[in-house]
Amino acid sequence: MNSDDTTLMSLVQTLLSNNGVYVMVTIIGLLLGGYVVICLLAWISDKQRDIISKYYKPKKVLNDDEEKFFLLLRQSIPEGFFVFPHVSMKALIETNHWDFWAPFNLKRVDFVVCDAALNIVCVVELEGENKKRHLRRQKMLKTAGVHVLRYDLKDNPAPEQIRMNIDEILKEKKK
Repeated sequence: MNSDDTTLMSLVQTLLSNNGVYVMVTIIGLLLGGYVVICLLAWISDKQRDIISKYYKPKKVLNDDEEKFFLLLRQSIPEGFFVFPHVSMKALIETNHWDFWAPFNLKRVDFVVCDAALNIVCVVELEGENKKRHLRRQKMLKTAGVHVLRYDLKDNPAPEQIRMNIDEILKEKKK
């Protein structure tokens, strides 16, 4: 036996004498109790995750009207241009005046038309119930130099009209 073995043996003998059995049983009990608590928490976490997952389900990115207009808008834009739906205001403009920005930071616009280099050509908004909110958002975008086109689906905008509006913006940008 080497000296490490004798030291370990003497420690075990010391623990076993003078109520050492109670100390060892207590330590083993605490370790087993901790293990049971960790297993119980893991089980609860899995059950909670299962319960929460019942409340989430995928949905379509666009509602039926938006999808119909998206297809119309894609037909109307020049070749090589892109349409992006539901883009956040934060992705379109920036400011260092956070007191003005805070109410719009998490808002989004309906559609953004970009050229082949992904430069913003214009924002396209569908008329909705809250015109006051749309007008404030439009004012911010115009101040930042972003053109805004507004269409009401009730008016059945023609692809030719949308294309003409976009062409006018492109001509103005070239000046």
